[in-house]
Amino acid sequence: MPVDLSATTYFLPLVSFLLVFLVSFVVLLKTKIVENKWVQLFISFLLATLFVSIGGAREYVENVAPWFAVLIISLFFMLLLIGFVGKPLENLPKGVGIFFVVILFIVFIISGLLVFSSSIVPYLPGNVGYEGGSPEAVAFFDWLYSPRVGGAILLVIVSALVSWVLVKVK
Repeated sequence: MPVDLSATTYFLPLVSFLLVFLVSFVVLLKTKIVENKWVQLFISFLLATLFVSIGGAREYVENVAPWFAVLIISLFFMLLLIGFVGKPLENLPKGVGIFFVVILFIVFIISGLLVFSSSIVPYLPGNVGYEGGSPEAVAFFDWLYSPRVGGAILLVIVSALVSWVLVKVK
């Protein structure tokens, strides 16, 4: 006979609030971004309240958490594979390891884009329909991909590069 767990749905918002509150408080406590504990408690309370009250944050965590677990398992397998290779890796140049990490990162990004394509496609430029995306977010991304914003971003990047070159040259 299956167990009926439908009564636990009443406590899930409280449990998620407590979990977010505790995790954010511990992170603030350990990183010491803010020294005052009362301010840390207030910020943690505020983050937990926002997390519980905004449905998009919950959906985001529900979508990301399983893939974060996949990332952790993938990293474990990569480290296990590197551990089996052993000593010969020490003789390779440093660039080989960086190349390997970059390739793995690119593969992970591409696979993530393929998996989340149904969630990402409504917000990409050139999408005609609003299927699957909120009209407000689609309007925002249409503005973000406009030539005016692209030109402003390009100007910021060019000015940052020029500033970097001018500061680097003595």
